[in-house]
Formats: sequence, C-alpha cells, structure tokens
Amino acid sequence: MLEKNIFIKDLKPHDTVHSTFLVKGKETPLARNGKPYLAISLMDRSGEIDSRVWENATDLAETFDTGDVVAVGGKVNAYQNRLQLIVDHLIPVSLEEVDLRDFLPEGPENVEALYKELVAVFEGLSNPWIRKLALALLQDPEIAERYKVCPAAKTIHHAFLGGLLVHSLQLIHLVDAVLKFYEGIDRDIAVFGAAFHDFGKIFELSYNNAFTYTDEGKLVGHIAIGAILIDRKIRDIPNFPKELEYQLKHIVLAHHGHLEFGSPKRPHTIEAQLVHHLDDMDSKLNSIQTFMQSVKSKSRWTPEHRAYHQYYYRPDVYLNAPN
Repeated sequence: MLEKNIFIKDLKPHDTVHSTFLVKGKETPLARNGKPYLAISLMDRSGEIDSRVWENATDLAETFDTGDVVAVGGKVNAYQNRLQLIVDHLIPVSLEEVDLRDFLPEGPENVEALYKELVAVFEGLSNPWIRKLALALLQDPEIAERYKVCPAAKTIHHAFLGGLLVHSLQLIHLVDAVLKFYEGIDRDIAVFGAAFHDFGKIFELSYNNAFTYTDEGKLVGHIAIGAILIDRKIRDIPNFPKELEYQLKHIVLAHHGHLEFGSPKRPHTIEAQLVHHLDDMDSKLNSIQTFMQSVKSKSRWTPEHRAYHQYYYRPDVYLNAPN
C-alpha cells in the first residue's frame, strides 16, 4: 500500500512534489507554438490542482486515463492567483496500491446521523401517502447505500462524498425557513421535492474513484431517472392519489426551472417554483463559497469562476482562513 505523503491543501509555491493524485480530467491542447501539451486536473480529498506537462505530452497521455491514480513528480508554481503543478514525471499506479479515501473529496463524518435525520423528517409528515412513498424510497437498501455517499454534482456544487445528502437536508431547512412568510404552500409536497429533486444522481454519477457520469447518466440523466424511480415505488402503493402523484413527479421534472437548462417542464405549481429557486440558490452559493476557499493567495478578488463567468470579492473570513 502506497502512503500518500502530502495533500493539495498543503502545497505552496516553489514546493517540490513527489506524491500520488487522482486524475480528474486531462486534455492535450496546442500551445502557442503549435506543440501539444498535457493539461491535467489532479485531485485528492483536500482539493484540486491544475497541472501541465510540456514534454512528450502525446505519448504520456496514452499511459493513463481519467479516474486513474498517478505518482507525480514536479514543482508548484503560482499562476493567475492559483497554484499550478509543472510535472516532470508521471507514472500510473494500481488502485489496489492506494487508499481511495485519500483522493475523493471529504464528506461529512456523521453521514449515518444525517441519513437518520432525513428519514425522521418523513416519518413525521402528516400526509400518509407522501410519508409512505418517501420511506419506501429511503429504506430501499440500494437507494440508501448510494444516497449516503453520492455527491450532489460532478464539480459545480456539493461535489464531495455525501454531498447530495447535505444538499437535500439544506433544502428541507430552507423550505421550513421560507414557509412562515408565505401562505398556501403544502409543506409535505415541498419537503418531498427538496429531498428527491436530485436523487436520480445516485445512478447518474459514478463515485467509486473519480466523479464521472455513468452510461445511464449520459443516456437518461438524473431528472428522468428520479421520475422513473418514484414511478416504480408508487406502482407498489395501492390507490396512490393520481393528482398527488403528478405533483410530486412535476417537482422532479421542473426543478431546473427552464427548458434550456435541461428541465422537461417549467414549474407550474407553487411548490415546484419554491424548490427550483431554493435549489438554484443553495447550489450557487455553495459553489461560490467553495471557489473562494480554493484560492490559495491572499488576493481580495478571485479569478473568474468558470461556470458563472465572473469574479468574486473575498471578505476577510476567506483571506484569514488557513489554506
């Protein structure tokens, strides 16, 4: 077993590195001189670092793939307020020789307690149909096993083991915080949407080593997968009310909010509208906060966020935080 000797969060400019990392992604673009180079995104449980190989890029790229663990030697540079690793040698390592927990983003330590909290939310619902459906889903052994470790996304938000569970519980708390300001919203329906809007990701994503998409994820997608899983469980509940079935499925199908964002339906119920907005807010704020924390320098401003195409002002809480 190879012991990992340094983590990305501990790297500093000018450090010489000899350690193992997980390959999150790789490309072979052309430099300005027309010569190909290797751009690699390396990661471990503490973070990510962009890496570059300038020599023999094409040949080296054929020796490993995304999801592999590699032993890397190189030097850390500072580039545009972010760290970059210039690699001088790289060797693939068998997954059996390493502890994969060293390489996947860390999740909450109390995942079992969080899952019990989620189950307890639905045990306490007043609507017996939603309670029965939700518990049938959450107590399914395969769903439970996957839900506890699945990230909420591949990269953008809550991209860590258990991230989907954390995100879902956060939305439930947000629903309860908002409902006191608005009348006529069915809490049980909204809470169901908060917990299950994204849960198709348990089959859309692969999270055994690198976070990637499964074949089912690429061909079907988490929105359709979630609706199908709900439909299967409803079929096992005799006399489940049709109107309620349509409303619950609608939240899953509409939670992206816009057709151009991959949503099969726009929100047409107040509960679907609420879940869409809270989901959008929670995912964006988590993404921005994670991005601010990833900046290693003491710069007041972040580099441009690749998803949102803008810079962010970093308050003192991020400047003074230990890297």
